[in-house]
Amino acid sequence: MNFKDVVAILDNSVGGADADVVSHGPFWRDVTRDRFVDMKVGGRKLVVLGDGAGSNLVLSLKGEAPFGSDLDDPPVGAVIPRMPAYLDPVPAEDIDRIEQWIDDGCPAD
Repeated sequence: MNFKDVVAILDNSVGGADADVVSHGPFWRDVTRDRFVDMKVGGRKLVVLGDGAGSNLVLSLKGEAPFGSDLDDPPVGAVIPRMPAYLDPVPAEDIDRIEQWIDDGCPAD
């Protein structure tokens, strides 16, 4: 798993590499791995190196607080919809791969 794989998963989650992303834009496109890892989206740090489960990217995809406000049974403290908002959820195995990638230090290659 590498950064290009993460980009592909995120692109697939919104309908492809050319799909428009209205709320926060396709922040994962046209950035380096280092920029992605340092990035904040909506004022929240996206990735915590070595802590996939605690990274907002993973929390947002799983719909765990502070994300998941749109779920039928939202988690306590959820104030933001699960990502990608209003689209099908990312498959659990893809989320697990992203989480492991973060746990592994977000390798570029």
